[in-house]
Amino acid sequence: MVLFCTDTFHNAHAAEIAATAPDLDVVLLRAGEEVTAADIERITVAFFSNDVWPERTGPFFKVAIGAPNLRWFHSMSAGVDSPVFSTFLERGVRLTTSSGATAPPIASTVMLYLLALSRDLPRWLRAQAAHEWAPAPFRELEGQCIVVVGYGPIGQEVVRLAQAFRMDPVIVRRAARGDEPCPVRRLDELATVVRDADAVVVALPLAETTRGVVSPEVIAAMRNHTVFVNVGRGELVDQGALTDALVAGRLGGAGLDVFDPEPLPADDRLWDLPNVIISPHASGSSDRTDRRVAEIFLDNLARFVHGEPLRNEVTAS
Repeated sequence: MVLFCTDTFHNAHAAEIAATAPDLDVVLLRAGEEVTAADIERITVAFFSNDVWPERTGPFFKVAIGAPNLRWFHSMSAGVDSPVFSTFLERGVRLTTSSGATAPPIASTVMLYLLALSRDLPRWLRAQAAHEWAPAPFRELEGQCIVVVGYGPIGQEVVRLAQAFRMDPVIVRRAARGDEPCPVRRLDELATVVRDADAVVVALPLAETTRGVVSPEVIAAMRNHTVFVNVGRGELVDQGALTDALVAGRLGGAGLDVFDPEPLPADDRLWDLPNVIISPHASGSSDRTDRRVAEIFLDNLARFVHGEPLRNEVTAS
């Protein structure tokens, strides 16, 4: 078995890799060096680690796609909606993700958005910059209805934190499983569910069945004080309709970490809206994320060595 990974990842985790798979050989992606054809042919496992993105993404995938004996590819990301990942599945390569690694910081960022927008933090910052003393009342989160769209690791953590703030969560997912800690509604009921929401948080993965799920009709159904948060993918939302609603004052505000397209163009109207908080698809980029990603990969490496089921395995749709 031969692992393809970066020199950065291997230098940080060589001892753990050796302890997990003593017979494992390694082919390294080094800055400024080409991987030889002979080494590419030997690769059976590839790990797309956080340090690859974005500078070394092209060289990494060129090698991985060209590895004829690749059997398993593990991605540091939770989302694998890029077409490149489909090419591995089509070849019969097993594909796993690091789903769950970014859930804690992303969910915390969601609460940051909600706290900041409930208190109109942007207005406070503008007043501070102008040296103005401008007190004003604000809404507490306690008792607010928060609709969480998607109940994967991120959605689960958002619900947990929302309950800690004494909010009233409603989960929206394809179907209830019966073990959810709060009421559940179906995804096809979204336009109805958001009518009662004080906050709507989108944490869905992107798929053909979820693309554009936050439609103009869903946006129009929200109340004029509703705060909208998207930490899923930009393509889940009709961004034009969302922007129009925010400009017209038909929504209370928005916290947005993802966009369509990315990066968000410098002349996009969202940048200048006073009730919008923008982060550059970075809500999961904490100082502890890399460690959780590595732990998931190393756990899966042990499972792969021993022929056990892999965590977070993606199947072809």
